[in-house]
Amino acid sequence: MKKTVRILCCLLTVALLAAMTACGGPKQNPVQDTNAPSKDNSAPAAPAGDSKLRGTTPTTPETLDPARGTGENDRILYVNLYECLVVPNEKDGSPEPLLAESWDASSDGLVYTFKLRKDVKFSDGTPMTAEDVKYSFDRMMTMGEGYAYILVDLLKETKVIDDYTVEFHLNKTFGPFVTSLTCFRILNSKVMKENTQSSGMYGENGDYGTGYLLTNSAGSGPYVISSFVVHDTIIMAKNENYWGEIPASAPDVVEMEELTESSTTRMLMSSGELDFVHGHQDTTTIAALTANDNLKAVLLSDAGLNYFMINTKKAPTDDVHIRKALSYACDYEQMRQILGGASEADGPIPKGVYGYQSTFEAYAYNMDKAREEIAQSAYAGNLASYPIQMDYIEGNGDTGKLVYLLAASLESLGFSVTINETPWVQFCNNEADIETSPHVTNLFCTANYPEAGALLEYKYASWTTGNWNQNEWLQDDAYDQMLQTALATVDDEERIALYGEMQRYLVEDVCPSIYTCASVVMPVYNEDAFEWRGSTGDIHAALEYNYYFAGFRMK
Repeated sequence: MKKTVRILCCLLTVALLAAMTACGGPKQNPVQDTNAPSKDNSAPAAPAGDSKLRGTTPTTPETLDPARGTGENDRILYVNLYECLVVPNEKDGSPEPLLAESWDASSDGLVYTFKLRKDVKFSDGTPMTAEDVKYSFDRMMTMGEGYAYILVDLLKETKVIDDYTVEFHLNKTFGPFVTSLTCFRILNSKVMKENTQSSGMYGENGDYGTGYLLTNSAGSGPYVISSFVVHDTIIMAKNENYWGEIPASAPDVVEMEELTESSTTRMLMSSGELDFVHGHQDTTTIAALTANDNLKAVLLSDAGLNYFMINTKKAPTDDVHIRKALSYACDYEQMRQILGGASEADGPIPKGVYGYQSTFEAYAYNMDKAREEIAQSAYAGNLASYPIQMDYIEGNGDTGKLVYLLAASLESLGFSVTINETPWVQFCNNEADIETSPHVTNLFCTANYPEAGALLEYKYASWTTGNWNQNEWLQDDAYDQMLQTALATVDDEERIALYGEMQRYLVEDVCPSIYTCASVVMPVYNEDAFEWRGSTGDIHAALEYNYYFAGFRMK
């Protein structure tokens, strides 16, 4: 079994939509607020030009460190500040070269060799080499946070062959290895080593530069951080040393402020002080904004779902019949309408994600079946003695309405329900321990890489408990074994068939979650200020790349 790893509970876009979505990694430490402003010493920030794009985020990340963050808000920054060896294809999410030119695998599936581009420069002008790739992966695995859980016990060694060739040696086969590399960003090892404090929790590596990345970036992306204040404002400027091409029409400066208050959002957008607002507004706010002729809503794709996560270890939801009763008590159609007509979900994997299989009978709203399941439970006739706590994330669009709707159904069945609207940081910290995890929480969660195995691991593996994305605390040995077998299977057809059996097991046998609907991300923007590619239906398969600001065209 994989080792439990730590993860800093980083702020992602509320849903992920969790994320505030994501769907990210393993054990998290309690989130601490840091409020120090920053200057990016790794590169000269491009001078502020005439074009400034102003927007909002439901919450800022806690750090700019790509080895720690996993959420939607983190990833929106990462795609602009950092780059990966491979990038998701715009249409289907399959891996395409970015910092790498090509790759191949050994016949036994244990060694992957990557040839790197020779023209890549970091934001300070330093050329990227295989040493930077090795440093980035060694650092990530040593820290054991963020997306490291994907490769824990898998990645044996990252080996430099020459300046532009790097090998990954695995301990065992991992079918989605190349696809998973879309999660891992490459850091400027020179800048990181120059800004590493000698004292820290990583032995001879000191603090491994974690302090520096609280307020600075060290990547090769089209933008650099010029200012960052946690829970306040993020300011990025064009990277003057970018190795690729940044169109002149792209914004010179991007400024994002943390904002969830609806009346302020409407005022600033209507007055023209903002150019776009994040995609997790409630439907009332969206309707009020789009009543203005120049303000448009964009429905973005997202490889995730809205989940009611049910704690499988706490009475009374430790009884599978109670969990099935909750699933039957969910009015799926009404919830989809509350979220603006979201697409349906019938199981743990979104229908568009590679590896989705409909190998089971999905739940439908049926109160009679809910009562039948309660009657088979160990708590029949005594529900009132086991109150159910339900939490949702403060400022996360209309998800609170979903919770109240489900609570009304549960109360009509005889349950006693308490509801908490919880700030994101507290929500994360509650989920970090089984004792403080509520009976039921609601959020959006997205695949960290575009394959079913990403969600099947991130949401339900025993080694990813203690994170915001897994209130279920499934800890099921049979499931873990199925997952490990599937992920180790290199043959695509065989791996997908195994994913199908896992999806059936989750829905029919253990029922750890309610699969409400597909994720909904609907930002509103001012079409007089800039052109958003999503407005024409040209949507990237990976949500965060719809916020690739180098592709925006200012007017």
